[in-house]
Amino acid sequence: MFTIICDGCGKDVNADSEFSAWTDLEPSLNYADALGWYCDEDIHYCSSCHELDDDDNLIVLVNKPIS
Repeated sequence: MFTIICDGCGKDVNADSEFSAWTDLEPSLNYADALGWYCDEDIHYCSSCHELDDDDNLIVLVNKPIS
């Protein structure tokens, strides 16, 4: 089973979904992309933990891990 966890705050991409995980990685990546997550290789940031500058460079925002 697959899910994506934010490297900044620890949020699970499926936290607000009716699914807890996917049987394949591709749907997890597609769902994260639709929610505005940044996913590249083994780096994953939710929309609250990252921004992209004018040149599409990743800017990681500092957040406390969720409890």
